[in-house]
Amino acid sequence: MKVHLIRSEGFPVEDFNNVVNLLKLQRGPIEFVPSVPIVLPESEHERTYDTLDDFTKKDAQPMFSISEKTYERTFPLTQRTWTWAQLFKVCIDFRLQNRIPIEDHVILLTDKANDKNWFGCVDASMRNYFVHTADWDLYFENTADARFPIAYEIVVWLMRSLMYNNQQEIMDHVHRSPRGCMMDFCEDKKQIVLKMRTADICPSCTMHISKRDLKKTYLKQIFATMDGIRENLLFRQRSILLMEPSKLEIRGYRKDIFLTDLGDLQVNLNPKEKSIFLLYLNHPEGIKRSHLVDHVAELRSYYAMISSATSNDQINENIQRLVDITENNMAEVFSRIRNKFRTAIPDLWTNYAIQSIGETHKIMLNRELVTFKD
Repeated sequence: MKVHLIRSEGFPVEDFNNVVNLLKLQRGPIEFVPSVPIVLPESEHERTYDTLDDFTKKDAQPMFSISEKTYERTFPLTQRTWTWAQLFKVCIDFRLQNRIPIEDHVILLTDKANDKNWFGCVDASMRNYFVHTADWDLYFENTADARFPIAYEIVVWLMRSLMYNNQQEIMDHVHRSPRGCMMDFCEDKKQIVLKMRTADICPSCTMHISKRDLKKTYLKQIFATMDGIRENLLFRQRSILLMEPSKLEIRGYRKDIFLTDLGDLQVNLNPKEKSIFLLYLNHPEGIKRSHLVDHVAELRSYYAMISSATSNDQINENIQRLVDITENNMAEVFSRIRNKFRTAIPDLWTNYAIQSIGETHKIMLNRELVTFKD
């Protein structure tokens, strides 16, 4: 089974790639295929939410019928919305333009709000879907990591398309009262937290699945992905409480950086940032700013391997500017690295950033948590 993942331009490519990485952790017959960004058509529809409670409620009609704490949102809130028909048409157009086989699945990941305020949905073909990628901070608060609920919604909608023949059957079997099951309707969207923390399937849904002639390899991969998402979500919450950092893995000739205990979260550094990070990672004792010139050869070797610089002169010039104490280039690189880790893991970033300890700069992470993989 091929699942083509497409994204609207408003969903950042780094976040999109990290969702794909999370889905690919579990191997099996379901192949997730990322695609290029999609430009959504303009929409003239708007919807106004008077309160936060209104904003966190789904429309309860069947899918086939076409001063509070506000997390930096103020109400009443009016926002542009897209109809389900518009979102599904993006999937259909993608199929036609790329000659996608009818049996393949196409899922649009978009930050654009939909007019019924759902997390996601499937169309009448049971092969085209959308999943909303924004506003997850409203439900998970300061432990939010949108990769987890987005990936969860993707596999849950795939599972529903395997379990049921059409949209009506899905609506006939959703649980209006939450059970911590993947078939919970979550009209109050805050109930998604319970569903994800259990990542479970209730006995009645298990019985329904057992009566269907479903490929066990599909089920195994979907269940493993759901379990993995739950485990990674819980690890993140507990690591914040216990202040325990994730293992860090450096992969391939590009030396890409992954936090493996956080669902293979990738931290995207540019070549200069990555070269500096690798240098300090290789020196747990730290390096004084004035001693950087003693490490030019090592720094140059990283940069030459990672960057797209085509000449030795260009490589040498960039490295010399970095280590020149009369310039501020190194401090700017330190700051960018710090900000990228802070954005990726707001509560644990200090373990990975290059910090100043007196006259020495160092990465505090225990090197027993670091591995390199070709």
